[in-house]
Amino acid sequence: MLYEPISSKKNYEKVIEQIISMLKQKKLKAGDRLDSIEQLAKNFGVSRSVIREALSGLKGMGIVHIQHGEGTFIADFNADSISLPITTALLMKKEDIKELMEVRKILEVGAVRLAAQHRTHEDLVQIDQAIVDMKTNQLDEKSDYHFHFLITKSSRNKMLMNLLQSISKMMIETIRDAQEIILESENNKNLLINEHELIFKAIKNKQPEQAATYMIQHLESVEKSLSPYIN
Repeated sequence: MLYEPISSKKNYEKVIEQIISMLKQKKLKAGDRLDSIEQLAKNFGVSRSVIREALSGLKGMGIVHIQHGEGTFIADFNADSISLPITTALLMKKEDIKELMEVRKILEVGAVRLAAQHRTHEDLVQIDQAIVDMKTNQLDEKSDYHFHFLITKSSRNKMLMNLLQSISKMMIETIRDAQEIILESENNKNLLINEHELIFKAIKNKQPEQAATYMIQHLESVEKSLSPYIN
Protein backbone atom coordinates (compact mmCIF):
# COMPACT_ATOMS: atom_id res chain seq x y z
CA MET A 1 0.00 0.00 0.00
CA LEU A 2 1.36 3.46 -0.95
CA TYR A 3 1.49 6.29 1.55
CA GLU A 4 2.14 9.98 0.93
CA PRO A 5 4.84 11.56 3.13
CA ILE A 6 3.48 14.20 5.49
CA SER A 7 5.10 17.65 5.43
CA SER A 8 2.53 20.27 6.51
CA LYS A 9 1.47 21.45 9.97
CA LYS A 10 -0.85 19.40 12.15
CA ASN A 11 0.54 16.20 10.74
CA TYR A 12 -1.84 13.95 12.64
CA GLU A 13 -4.80 15.54 10.85
CA LYS A 14 -3.15 14.76 7.50
CA VAL A 15 -2.65 11.16 8.58
CA ILE A 16 -6.34 10.94 9.47
CA GLU A 17 -7.35 12.45 6.13
CA GLN A 18 -5.23 9.91 4.26
CA ILE A 19 -6.70 6.99 6.18
CA ILE A 20 -10.24 8.24 5.53
CA SER A 21 -9.28 8.67 1.86
CA MET A 22 -8.14 5.04 1.80
CA LEU A 23 -11.51 4.04 3.25
CA LYS A 24 -13.36 5.99 0.58
CA GLN A 25 -11.21 4.39 -2.12
CA LYS A 26 -11.90 0.94 -0.62
CA LYS A 27 -8.18 0.43 0.06
CA LEU A 28 -9.22 -0.13 3.68
CA LYS A 29 -12.45 -1.67 4.89
CA ALA A 30 -14.21 -2.59 8.12
CA GLY A 31 -12.30 -5.25 10.02
CA ASP A 32 -8.90 -4.49 8.48
CA ARG A 33 -6.01 -4.35 10.90
CA LEU A 34 -3.75 -1.30 10.60
CA ASP A 35 0.01 -1.59 10.68
CA SER A 36 1.82 -1.10 13.98
CA ILE A 37 2.49 2.43 15.24
CA GLU A 38 6.15 2.04 14.35
CA GLN A 39 5.35 0.87 10.80
CA LEU A 40 2.73 3.58 10.24
CA ALA A 41 5.21 6.23 11.43
CA LYS A 42 7.75 4.91 8.93
CA ASN A 43 5.22 4.71 6.09
CA PHE A 44 3.86 8.23 6.63
CA GLY A 45 7.25 9.74 7.41
CA VAL A 46 6.19 11.14 10.79
CA SER A 47 6.93 10.48 14.45
CA ARG A 48 5.20 7.82 16.53
CA SER A 49 3.57 10.53 18.66
CA VAL A 50 1.88 11.89 15.51
CA ILE A 51 0.52 8.42 14.75
CA ARG A 52 -0.74 8.05 18.33
CA GLU A 53 -2.57 11.40 18.06
CA ALA A 54 -4.08 10.34 14.74
CA LEU A 55 -5.27 7.00 16.11
CA SER A 56 -6.74 8.75 19.14
CA GLY A 57 -8.65 11.10 16.85
CA LEU A 58 -9.85 8.22 14.66
CA LYS A 59 -10.97 6.34 17.75
CA GLY A 60 -12.89 9.39 19.00
CA MET A 61 -14.63 9.61 15.62
CA GLY A 62 -15.58 5.94 15.79
CA ILE A 63 -13.50 5.04 12.73
CA VAL A 64 -11.18 2.59 14.49
CA HIS A 65 -11.25 0.49 17.62
CA ILE A 66 -8.16 -0.56 19.51
CA GLN A 67 -7.81 -4.06 20.93
CA HIS A 68 -4.96 -4.17 23.42
CA GLY A 69 -2.48 -6.83 22.50
CA GLU A 70 -4.14 -7.34 19.13
CA GLY A 71 -3.82 -4.03 17.31
CA THR A 72 -5.95 -1.29 15.75
CA PHE A 73 -8.84 -2.26 13.49
CA ILE A 74 -11.12 -0.35 11.13
CA ALA A 75 -14.63 -0.13 12.54
CA ASP A 76 -17.85 -0.40 10.55
CA PHE A 77 -17.84 3.21 9.40
CA ASN A 78 -19.28 5.12 6.43
CA ALA A 79 -16.35 7.22 5.20
CA ASP A 80 -18.56 9.04 2.69
CA SER A 81 -20.27 10.81 5.59
CA ILE A 82 -17.14 12.96 6.06
CA SER A 83 -17.24 15.72 3.46
CA LEU A 84 -15.78 18.75 5.27
CA PRO A 85 -12.17 19.46 6.30
CA ILE A 86 -11.21 17.51 9.41
CA THR A 87 -9.95 19.94 12.03
CA THR A 88 -8.98 19.62 15.64
CA ALA A 89 -12.36 20.33 17.19
CA LEU A 90 -14.13 17.83 14.98
CA LEU A 91 -11.76 15.14 16.26
CA MET A 92 -13.16 15.61 19.75
CA LYS A 93 -15.70 13.12 20.93
CA LYS A 94 -19.24 14.15 20.04
CA GLU A 95 -20.07 14.27 23.73
CA ASP A 96 -17.22 16.75 24.33
CA ILE A 97 -18.55 19.19 21.72
CA LYS A 98 -22.10 18.89 23.05
CA GLU A 99 -20.93 19.52 26.60
CA LEU A 100 -18.80 22.47 25.48
CA MET A 101 -21.82 24.12 23.85
CA GLU A 102 -23.89 23.48 26.98
CA VAL A 103 -21.17 25.11 29.11
CA ARG A 104 -20.97 28.09 26.75
CA LYS A 105 -24.72 28.64 26.99
CA ILE A 106 -24.61 28.61 30.78
CA LEU A 107 -21.44 30.68 31.12
CA GLU A 108 -21.78 33.23 28.33
CA VAL A 109 -25.49 33.92 28.69
CA GLY A 110 -24.93 34.66 32.36
CA ALA A 111 -21.84 36.73 31.56
CA VAL A 112 -23.60 38.88 28.97
CA ARG A 113 -26.38 39.69 31.45
CA LEU A 114 -23.79 40.96 33.90
CA ALA A 115 -21.90 42.78 31.16
CA ALA A 116 -25.04 44.71 30.23
CA GLN A 117 -25.31 45.83 33.84
CA HIS A 118 -21.66 46.58 34.67
CA ARG A 119 -20.00 47.59 31.38
CA THR A 120 -17.98 50.79 31.27
CA HIS A 121 -17.35 53.17 28.38
CA GLU A 122 -13.92 51.58 27.95
CA ASP A 123 -15.53 48.14 27.74
CA LEU A 124 -17.83 49.35 24.96
CA VAL A 125 -14.91 50.80 23.01
CA GLN A 126 -13.03 47.49 23.23
CA ILE A 127 -16.03 45.33 22.29
CA ASP A 128 -16.85 47.61 19.37
CA GLN A 129 -13.23 47.37 18.20
CA ALA A 130 -13.45 43.56 18.46
CA ILE A 131 -16.33 43.64 15.96
CA VAL A 132 -14.25 45.84 13.65
CA ASP A 133 -11.39 43.34 13.97
CA MET A 134 -13.72 40.46 13.08
CA LYS A 135 -14.78 42.26 9.91
CA THR A 136 -11.18 43.12 9.03
CA ASN A 137 -9.90 39.60 9.71
CA GLN A 138 -12.73 37.86 7.85
CA LEU A 139 -14.30 36.64 11.11
CA ASP A 140 -11.28 34.55 12.06
CA GLU A 141 -11.67 32.42 15.18
CA LYS A 142 -9.25 34.42 17.38
CA SER A 143 -10.97 37.77 16.85
CA ASP A 144 -14.35 36.06 17.38
CA TYR A 145 -13.14 34.53 20.66
CA HIS A 146 -11.74 37.93 21.72
CA PHE A 147 -15.22 39.42 21.33
CA HIS A 148 -16.66 36.81 23.71
CA PHE A 149 -13.72 37.21 26.10
CA LEU A 150 -14.27 40.98 26.33
CA ILE A 151 -17.94 40.47 27.13
CA THR A 152 -17.03 38.12 29.98
CA LYS A 153 -14.39 40.61 31.13
CA SER A 154 -17.10 43.29 31.21
CA SER A 155 -19.14 41.16 33.61
CA ARG A 156 -16.64 42.11 36.34
CA ASN A 157 -16.73 38.52 37.57
CA LYS A 158 -13.22 37.08 37.80
CA MET A 159 -14.46 33.54 38.28
CA LEU A 160 -16.42 33.70 35.03
CA MET A 161 -13.30 34.98 33.28
CA ASN A 162 -11.23 32.10 34.67
CA LEU A 163 -13.86 29.58 33.55
CA LEU A 164 -13.95 31.03 30.04
CA GLN A 165 -10.17 30.97 29.78
CA SER A 166 -10.11 27.33 30.90
CA ILE A 167 -12.11 26.33 27.82
CA SER A 168 -10.59 28.92 25.46
CA LYS A 169 -8.66 26.41 23.34
CA MET A 170 -11.72 24.26 22.71
CA MET A 171 -13.80 27.38 22.05
CA ILE A 172 -11.40 28.72 19.44
CA GLU A 173 -11.30 25.35 17.68
CA THR A 174 -15.07 24.93 17.57
CA ILE A 175 -15.54 28.56 16.47
CA ARG A 176 -13.14 27.89 13.60
CA ASP A 177 -14.98 24.75 12.53
CA ALA A 178 -18.38 26.40 12.74
CA GLN A 179 -17.18 29.37 10.71
CA GLU A 180 -15.75 27.15 7.97
CA ILE A 181 -19.32 25.97 7.45
CA ILE A 182 -21.17 29.23 8.11
CA LEU A 183 -18.91 31.41 5.97
CA GLU A 184 -19.40 29.39 2.82
CA SER A 185 -21.83 32.12 1.72
CA GLU A 186 -21.62 35.92 1.98
CA ASN A 187 -25.16 36.00 3.37
CA ASN A 188 -24.15 33.81 6.31
CA LYS A 189 -21.16 36.07 6.95
CA ASN A 190 -23.44 39.09 7.21
CA LEU A 191 -25.81 37.22 9.53
CA LEU A 192 -22.93 36.28 11.82
CA ILE A 193 -21.71 39.86 12.01
CA ASN A 194 -25.27 40.98 12.72
CA GLU A 195 -25.57 38.52 15.62
CA HIS A 196 -22.49 40.03 17.25
CA GLU A 197 -23.67 43.58 16.64
CA LEU A 198 -27.07 42.86 18.24
CA ILE A 199 -25.34 41.49 21.35
CA PHE A 200 -23.14 44.58 21.51
CA LYS A 201 -26.10 46.94 21.08
CA ALA A 202 -27.99 45.31 23.96
CA ILE A 203 -24.93 45.58 26.20
CA LYS A 204 -24.47 49.24 25.22
CA ASN A 205 -28.13 49.98 25.98
CA LYS A 206 -27.93 48.17 29.32
CA GLN A 207 -30.55 45.57 28.36
CA PRO A 208 -29.43 42.40 30.17
CA GLU A 209 -32.35 40.16 29.15
CA GLN A 210 -32.20 41.29 25.53
CA ALA A 211 -28.45 40.67 25.51
CA ALA A 212 -29.02 37.19 26.94
CA THR A 213 -31.62 36.44 24.25
CA TYR A 214 -29.27 37.51 21.46
CA MET A 215 -26.41 35.50 22.96
CA ILE A 216 -28.42 32.27 23.19
CA GLN A 217 -29.60 32.76 19.61
CA HIS A 218 -26.01 33.20 18.48
CA LEU A 219 -24.77 30.12 20.33
CA GLU A 220 -27.65 28.03 19.01
CA SER A 221 -26.69 29.16 15.51
CA VAL A 222 -23.11 27.96 16.11
CA GLU A 223 -24.41 24.67 17.53
CA LYS A 224 -26.68 24.17 14.52
CA SER A 225 -23.74 24.57 12.14
CA LEU A 226 -21.91 21.78 13.99
CA SER A 227 -24.99 19.53 14.19
CA PRO A 228 -23.83 17.08 11.47
CA TYR A 229 -20.97 16.12 13.80
CA ILE A 230 -22.63 16.14 17.22
CA ASN A 231 -26.06 14.58 16.54
